[in-house]
Amino acid sequence: MKHLTIILLFALTGVMANAQIKYNHIGQLGEFKSDLVLVELDNKLGFINDKGKEIIKPTYDHIGQFGEYKSDWALVKLNNKLGFIDDEGREMIKPIYDKIGQFGEYKSSWALIQINNKLGFINEKGEEIINPIYDKIGQFGEYKSDWALVEVNNKLGFINDKGEVVVKPIYDKIGQFGEVKSNWASVKLNDKVGFINDKGKELIMPYQKP
Repeated sequence: MKHLTIILLFALTGVMANAQIKYNHIGQLGEFKSDLVLVELDNKLGFINDKGKEIIKPTYDHIGQFGEYKSDWALVKLNNKLGFIDDEGREMIKPIYDKIGQFGEYKSSWALIQINNKLGFINEKGEEIINPIYDKIGQFGEYKSDWALVEVNNKLGFINDKGEVVVKPIYDKIGQFGEVKSNWASVKLNDKVGFINDKGKELIMPYQKP
């Protein structure tokens, strides 16, 4: 057993020595994942495996730890934009975002994204569930269990947890449901007040004086 361990150690050392010739720097085996080694070439980062095979070409300016956001994904940065790779070397989300939040902060399996100061959501498959078009997005459940308040150009509305717009962002102010009548919420538009219901339907148009 001791003899076999020494042979494996020498084999691995040889692999790393050959890798060192190609790359400017190589990291420690297992630092990011048990069978991966971080490599650097011309200030760009990637990975080789424990056999010296290049798994992820040195492309990125920064690579985070696997599992910080999702078990087999790592956050990557390229030209100050963020995305994700998986542990098999696939680019799951292209680095196009300015910010990416943690999955589950707003909704299970969703992560908040920001690009050009606009907000939206991606899911754990890397799909954009809600396009980044909003200036602000509230937490789901603050007004209604499966709705979140959104703001764009100083106008308010609601999206649901399926990614659908249930109340177009046209109002200046929206109150809580049930404050005046069960399942109703007051809305304000151009200093006029009306009401919507919890289906998103405008019951009383905002033309009456407060």
